Amino acid sequence: MFYIDTMRRYLLFILCVLCSALYAEGFDYARADSLIRSAVYPVDSANGVGDTVFNDRSCCIPGAVLCVVDSGRIAYLRAYGNRAVVPVCEPMTTNTVFDLASLSKPLGAGSAALLLIEQGRLSADDKVSTYLPAFQTDATVRDLLTHRSGLPPYMNARLLDSVYTARNIAQLTRQDFLLDTICRCRRLSPVGEKYRYSCLNFITLQRVVETIVGEDINTYLWQNLYTVLRTDAMGWLPSDTLLPRVAPTECNDTVCLRGTVHDPLARVMMCGVSGNAGVFATAEDVAKWAIWFMSLSDSTRTAACYAGLWLDDEGTDSHGAPLTVLRHTGYTGTSITLYPDRQRAVILLTNRVHPTDTGSLSYLRKAVSDTFLP
Repeated sequence: MFYIDTMRRYLLFILCVLCSALYAEGFDYARADSLIRSAVYPVDSANGVGDTVFNDRSCCIPGAVLCVVDSGRIAYLRAYGNRAVVPVCEPMTTNTVFDLASLSKPLGAGSAALLLIEQGRLSADDKVSTYLPAFQTDATVRDLLTHRSGLPPYMNARLLDSVYTARNIAQLTRQDFLLDTICRCRRLSPVGEKYRYSCLNFITLQRVVETIVGEDINTYLWQNLYTVLRTDAMGWLPSDTLLPRVAPTECNDTVCLRGTVHDPLARVMMCGVSGNAGVFATAEDVAKWAIWFMSLSDSTRTAACYAGLWLDDEGTDSHGAPLTVLRHTGYTGTSITLYPDRQRAVILLTNRVHPTDTGSLSYLRKAVSDTFLP
């Protein structure tokens, strides 16, 4: 009887520990799991994904990896669905490598600028033309980071490539040709007047960084940040050894982009290394970056305009109190939400554009991040 009573108390203790771990800090992992699973395509192992599934707004991703950071550590890491559904199904794994798309802005060029600002080698108030004399306005590095430079949102990569090829400009690389076009293009508004999200801002910022450090941004960040953080796969141009773990993006018939950046400007004109896109990483890599970023002083983060992360001016916690909330998303289906005051981050990586560019993640992203709102 004593043995049975002891065992009951022990089992009750274990159950309490498991429950407290599951719902520590009010975390409802079961709700997050349910939200993500409901968004994953149903896949028939014999027939693959049916054509009708892409018309179902509730099913918008082949798979995902969720990672939650709390108090400087990874508190939760889980994979859902499939990494690939074309040409064959591959189960999603937590070490899947994703094309981060526009998450490359803060995790790439924005982080490089932050390091240089922290070292005193760059200021957010420096004029871009100080480093790029051909840049034809008084826009500052701050204007690039906060998307107030007046530059257009994007440029047609195919058109630029055809112009570059037709002109046969031997003295300029494709990258130089694109940068020269950006520097001289017509601005859509005066500097500082209007917020306009632009990939061109971060392509320009990339060249500012490279001018200062004297090497390409991929090499610089690999040596000065990514290896320091002991990341597994973070960086541009993933190696051949990583390709089996890379989540493919769009497919043409049965040929999918895999290890090649999805963004057209980054792929066609920037040869894969671009300030606006092209960084690949695992969810755990992004978590390591988030832990590092949140460990910095607030003055360091603000001096670098949060490395290009979006600041939610009306951010509040679950009780309605003011809360610093930083976010960014990526076109391929990636997102990060940071609560630096609480040392918490929510990372959701998907390859939404596989096998076709359909569906919306707006609801899923917000619903998942709100699940872990402090």
